[in-house]
Amino acid sequence: MTYVPASFTLLDDHQDILAAIYRAVDWINDGLPADRQLVRAPETRLVGPQSVLDSIQLVSLIVTTEREIEDAFGVAVTLADERALSMKASPFRSIQSLADYIVLLIKKRQ
Repeated sequence: MTYVPASFTLLDDHQDILAAIYRAVDWINDGLPADRQLVRAPETRLVGPQSVLDSIQLVSLIVTTEREIEDAFGVAVTLADERALSMKASPFRSIQSLADYIVLLIKKRQ
């Protein structure tokens, strides 16, 4: 089991989690045309008809987010696992739902 610092606080680190996701978004946006780039906002849709991502870009965003979370928090998370894929409300709906899911995963490790 990976050690999660006791200093991890929901309120403070939620912003750091969003920042890590936004760094992943920036990386994905570097490869997208200007009219198809993700907006760096919690309500930005990641899947479904309102999303600008295709399946490969979504996978790239997930993998890049995992790397950014590990770099920022020193904790390895697997975002696209059986649990995530079987949830009634997908954690990949939006940037906010992804951030909420990451908080849940990190808190479970404490």
